[in-house]
Amino acid sequence: MTPEVYSVTDEASLGDAIDAMADHRVHAILVVGKRTGTPLGWVTTRGLLGLVEADPATPVTDAITEEARSIEPTATLRAAVYALALPGVSRLLVRSRDGGEPEGVVTQYDLTVKATRLSRLPA
Repeated sequence: MTPEVYSVTDEASLGDAIDAMADHRVHAILVVGKRTGTPLGWVTTRGLLGLVEADPATPVTDAITEEARSIEPTATLRAAVYALALPGVSRLLVRSRDGGEPEGVVTQYDLTVKATRLSRLPA
């Protein structure tokens, strides 16, 4: 899991989201509702490929390309692998079922590269 979750509110622009992604050096930024803090979805670098010539003032909600799926912090590795194998899912927001604050993000990278490297460490 990556412990940081970077986000912008639904009142942000596409330019704001791109700036936030560049500032934090991440491949996705979470869009949350300003009033409720509810995760609305992810703006991803892959999704931005289709918006290369878009006006930076475009509402960030128009750039959401991935649903904000969540997984509990106590979920098993098997549950995370299954959830990430679903079509259109490349990251999971880690947070408790009661909708608490996000604790981090799990990506395919976390489960493949990081997990494989950890399994090779001496016991």
